[in-house]
Amino acid sequence: MSRKLLKTTTLMNREDASQKLHELADKMADGEITLSSVNDSITLNPADQVEFELDVEEEDGDISIEIEVEWPENPENEEIEIN
Repeated sequence: MSRKLLKTTTLMNREDASQKLHELADKMADGEITLSSVNDSITLNPADQVEFELDVEEEDGDISIEIEVEWPENPENEEIEIN
């Protein structure tokens, strides 16, 4: 079962989109990503090991690049605190 935690779509120029990807990559390398839209905000802590998937698709004359980075919510090697 999946649930959307945050979704946004914005039209921007290629340079701005590239900058957003750079910012996302830098935050992923740091180990903490905070994403915000007008109504929502979420902070993510990617695991040290992630699954990286890249798809290039063409549909109805439009080309898209889809990037998916996935990790378990509670990695097996991560200690769980009990408070």
